[in-house]
Amino acid sequence: MKEVTAVLKLLGVTLFTLVVAFALSFQISATPKYAKDTGKKCLDCHKKIPKAGDKDPQLTELGEKFKANDHKLPK
Repeated sequence: MKEVTAVLKLLGVTLFTLVVAFALSFQISATPKYAKDTGKKCLDCHKKIPKAGDKDPQLTELGEKFKANDHKLPK
């Protein structure tokens, strides 16, 4: 019975890790896709192009409005 519990815990941790990795991959690819879909440049929303792992995205006024509007262009 202990072996079954250990296997289930391992499967749970593995599934959680995969879900988090999957979710993070969408965040990383969202900005270039947005730029491509809208024709806007990264620097329309960012003061400088952020690098992977940057804590501060350095948003412009438009970028702040976009973020506050659930990642949709403000009207």
